[in-house]
Amino acid sequence: MSAQAFKDLTEEEIIQDALEVLPEYRERIRSTGDFDLDRCVRMALARIERLYKSKHGIHSHMQMDRREREEMTQVLAHFQPMLYARIAAIRQKYLQGRKVSQINGATAKALITSRFQAAGLEVKVSGQLYRARVEVKVTDRYQVRFYLNYKKMLQDGILDNAVAAVQDLAKAIDRLGYGAIVERI
Repeated sequence: MSAQAFKDLTEEEIIQDALEVLPEYRERIRSTGDFDLDRCVRMALARIERLYKSKHGIHSHMQMDRREREEMTQVLAHFQPMLYARIAAIRQKYLQGRKVSQINGATAKALITSRFQAAGLEVKVSGQLYRARVEVKVTDRYQVRFYLNYKKMLQDGILDNAVAAVQDLAKAIDRLGYGAIVERI
């Protein structure tokens, strides 16, 4: 039907091309996690519009005639419900994954904080997608940052090993004395 406006592309190919906006959109909302379905669909429709113009040799600075505008409006109206359905399913998966990450982050923060504080260490923990970011003060002037994978963190001995490693590092820095610097190279 309206895929004919694209000559050599099938409907599914057009939809797949439109969904190429998802990685960019997810990157935009990474810090907030606020997945706006309407906005994402508008981005996908804009991509279809660019594809339509490209297939018809219409450059961005060129005016479209009435027939082309009407055809493009029909094309966008045709694809809009399909994009809403596809992106709504993707949004649901994204939100579920984000919720799991939040739960993992809260669990990791509680476990790591209690274990390090029990060892007398000052620690800051923040959850990420698949891992926890851990910052531990090792001396008055130094802290160490490392990451613990959520799945591996629950294995026997991983947290104990991390605590022991940080304590060993603190002792080593203390033995080196004033002026010791630990750097990443």
